[in-house]
Amino acid sequence: MQTKEELPGSLTAENAGESKTEASPEREIILIASEESEVLAELFAALADTYDIIQASDGDEAMVLAKEKNPAIIIADMMLPVVAGIDLCRHLRSMIETSHIAVILFSSMYERENVIYALEAGADEFFTIPFDFEIMKARLRNILYRSQLLRDKVSAMNKETDQIDYKSQLDKEFMERVRKVIEEQMSNCEFTVNDFCSELAMSRSSVYNKLKTLTGNGPNDIIRVVRLNHARELLAQHRYTISEVAMKVGFADPKYFSTSFKKQFGTSPSKI
Repeated sequence: MQTKEELPGSLTAENAGESKTEASPEREIILIASEESEVLAELFAALADTYDIIQASDGDEAMVLAKEKNPAIIIADMMLPVVAGIDLCRHLRSMIETSHIAVILFSSMYERENVIYALEAGADEFFTIPFDFEIMKARLRNILYRSQLLRDKVSAMNKETDQIDYKSQLDKEFMERVRKVIEEQMSNCEFTVNDFCSELAMSRSSVYNKLKTLTGNGPNDIIRVVRLNHARELLAQHRYTISEVAMKVGFADPKYFSTSFKKQFGTSPSKI
C-alpha cells in the first residue's frame, strides 16, 4: 500500500519573531545568530534579497530554530550568549537532526586561534567583522553548490551511494541506517512512513528534514527509489515475472509498479 507524503516541502520562519521572513520553497533558509542588532541588520540587508533569513539572539535560540526550521546554513557569532558559537557548532555536529547543516562562524577580532578553533569545531567557514560581502556571498554559493552535488549523488540510493564522502560520519551512518531499514522491509507492502520513522527512532519531521537536505527527496520517494533499484536487479536476473518482482519489492499493484518503474528509469520493466 502506497502512502502519500503529508509533510510540506517548504519551511517557514513563522512565529520566530517580527524580524523573521517567511520562507519560500524556491529559496534556501539561512539562520543568523548574534546578540548584536547592528550585525543582524547588516547581514539581513546583505542577504535577504537572495535567501530567507531567520534570526536568533543567543545560542540556545539558534539551536531551537536549527531543529525547527532546518536552515541550509547557520551564520553565528563566536561570542553568542548562553551557548557560544563554538559550542553551538559542536552541538550541531553531534546531533543527527542537525549534523548536515553548514555552519559559518564569525568574530569581530581576527585571531589565528579563533580560526583554528572554529574549523576544529566543524565550521565550514570563518569570517571577521567588517564583512566582505562579495566574498561571503561567493562562499555561500559554494557551500550550497556542494550540498546540491551531494544530494544529486545520494538521491540515486544505489551501491555507489555507500562510497560517498558525506559531510559528517553521522550523516553517513544515518543513510546507511535508512537503506538497512528499507531493505529489511523490502517486501512489506504495508510499510508506511510512520513505520519507517519509528524504525529510525526519529520524529517524522526530523526524518523528512534530514532526507530532504541530504537527498532532495522525502521518505516516500527514498523508500520507492531503493525498492525500484532492487527491482531492476531482480528483473535483470530473468528469474521472476513482473508481478513477482513487484511483490518482492513491496508493490501490491503490478500496474502501479510498472508505472513507477518507467518513471524512475525511463523504460518499462518488461524491457529489462
